[in-house]
Order: sequence, then C-alpha cells, then structure tokens
Amino acid sequence: MKKILALILIIYSSSVFSHFSHFEPRIIHLYQDNQDTIILMRMPLPLILLDENWKGIDSKQNIPYTNKVNNSGYLIDPEKITKNLDDFKKSITPGYTIKKNGVVQNYHIESINIFNSDDRKPFSSLKTAEENFTSDVTIRPSATKLFDAGIDIKLRISNTSVINDDISISSILGDKFNAINKLANIINLHRDIANESVTTTLGILDYSSTHLPSMTQQLINGFSDGFIHILIGLDHVLFVLLLFYSAASFLKLLSLATAFTFGHSFSLFFGDNIAIASPIFIPGIELLIALTIAFTAIALLLKKAQHLGTTPLLVIGVIHGFGFSFVFNELEKEGAQTSITNLLSFNFGIEAGQLFIYALAFTMTILIKKQTVLVKKLPYYVSVCALVISAYWVVTRSMPLFDYIVI
Repeated sequence: MKKILALILIIYSSSVFSHFSHFEPRIIHLYQDNQDTIILMRMPLPLILLDENWKGIDSKQNIPYTNKVNNSGYLIDPEKITKNLDDFKKSITPGYTIKKNGVVQNYHIESINIFNSDDRKPFSSLKTAEENFTSDVTIRPSATKLFDAGIDIKLRISNTSVINDDISISSILGDKFNAINKLANIINLHRDIANESVTTTLGILDYSSTHLPSMTQQLINGFSDGFIHILIGLDHVLFVLLLFYSAASFLKLLSLATAFTFGHSFSLFFGDNIAIASPIFIPGIELLIALTIAFTAIALLLKKAQHLGTTPLLVIGVIHGFGFSFVFNELEKEGAQTSITNLLSFNFGIEAGQLFIYALAFTMTILIKKQTVLVKKLPYYVSVCALVISAYWVVTRSMPLFDYIVI
C-alpha cells in the first residue's frame, strides 16, 4: 500500500499545476474589407503544429518546422517555414472551419507573424492587431523556442459580409492533447466604427456572428468554466481535500468551507482594486498558496487542524481567490469584457466544484475503509502527500522571486 501511495505521489507531483496558470488567449478580429471578410487571429504556435497524437515534451516526437535540441527543447526553424510557406499555411487551415450562412468557405491566408510570447505586441484592438502584419511572413528574432511562441494570422474570405451574413468559426485545436482547457477565446466583431461586439469563451471555439450566446447560455457557460477550472487546478483541489479531513464534524466543515468561500469570492470580485502593480505580486501569491497547503498539511499531521478557525480560513480564501481574479484580469488586458453576470456564474461554478470534491472525498474515504486496511488513518497519507507536493511547489515558486531579488 505504501509503495502504491508513493508511486501516485511521484506521478501526481510531477504533473501538477497552479490553479491559476495563465490562460493562453486566442484573440480574433472580424471586419469588412470591400466585398470580403478579413479575420485576424492570434494563438499559441504549438496549437497549430502539434497533432492529436502529441504525448508531451518527454516523448521526443518530431514536430514539423522545428529542430529538437537536447538542452533547449524544440526550436523553430525559420528557414524551413519560409522555404515551405505554402505548405506551412496548409497546415493551419485544417484546424479552423469557417462558414457563411452554414456553408463551409475556402479562405486565403495573406500574412503570418511568429513571435515570442514574452515580447508580443498588443493585439487587443483592431488597430494594434493590424500593425502586427507587415509582410507575407515575419518571424521575429526572439521567436526561437516553440513552446514560448505565438502566431498571428491574417486571412481573407471572399464575397462575405460581417453585416449581412452569418460568419461562424469553429475549432477543436488542442482538444486531443488536453490544451483546450487552457485556451480563452476573445472574439471581436467590427461591423462598423460604432458597432463592435466582444464575445469571450473558454475552451473549444464555436462562434457565430449572428447567434450570440443568450443570457441563459452565458450563465451556463460561466458556471461550467468555474466548475472545470477548480477541478484542473490541483493545488486548489489539494487544499479543499485537506480542509475536508481537518474538520471534526459536518458543522465544523460547513463553517470552514463558508469562510474559505467568502474569502476567495471577495478577491474574485475585488481583485482589481487590491492587486499590487508589481512583477513579484503574482509569483508571491503562488508561493503563499503553496505555503497555505503546507501549513494545513502540517497542522493535520500534528493533529492541530481542529484548531483552525474561520478567520484564518477567510484570509487563506482571499489568497486563493486572487488566482481566480487573475484569470479575468489577464483576459481583460487582452480585450475581453467581463460582466458581473460572468463573475457570479463563474463563482457559483467554483462553489459547485468544491462541493463535488467534498462529496468525492467522502465517497472515496468510505470505499477505501471498506476495501483496504491501512496502517494509519487516511488523513495521514493525504497530509504526507500534500506536504511533499507543497514543499516541491514552495521551492519551484520561490525561484522567480529569487530572480527579482538578485536583479
């Protein structure tokens, strides 16, 4: 049993991510150019080059238009792209289906810009987006590593109108290799100077210029996004599990969970006003989240967790809640529009996700007790796993802070 738990621990800790790992924005602008529709798109470059059989960096699979270098990973090959530009463009088109009034359209890719995500130029407005296209193909010198690169694409659809036609764009790129939950779609429709609409969704792209989501659909989407986001945020899941095993009774769990909920709901709604404009603020919050998990795990191991009160949980909730507020803050910087409706439905989804984790923990605890004889009680093993994983996080999340201190 101990060997199995150790194996699970190693696998789990090596693949775990922060619950507010940055979303990769896929930004789209649609506008009219005489008799044609122009679409400008920005997205991560790996989204296009990785096929559905991609199994991760360690798999050493070949990726087109790149060279595998042991110490540097996959490096973009600019010469290969420019020499085979037509084929490179053909590798883009299967990823997106564009329709006019329900009929699939052929489209022509006019311009491409490949860049390093750390020094990308603005793309949030139509004006700044257009400034990224200066020639048929531009590969900026800083765009060397594939997984740090993004791509801007300008394409043209002949004989279409964003005013009179229903233009739809759909794509499931990234769905096969689990990148879809890290994508945020920000679609800007420019019918004229005074008539612009922005639609923001997460995950699979399925957009229609005339059939915009209703209020009910927005609420459902926001709820679903919040529910999924907490489940893929394994540090948040881990803390909720520790909270479950820290409570001596249902009423105690209810009070702790309520305090934690109020805390992260507060920072979700007011994170813009509290966040400090400093490059170390986000890494600092990430480190604090790891420390809260380690602190709670130690308290549970020392059988002191029953002394955790609502005030500490309220503060910890505020810290964790900043992670969720950063999701919206980052998207707003890229041009997304967030309403109080989006925030409420997203928050309800987060709460439903927490309840799901509690119910799952309760069910699994009963099943394990019935099927397995443990040397120690189950909370002990959960605490040890949480402590080791959070210790790993503390080390890795401290590194960016040390970089700023050295500078």
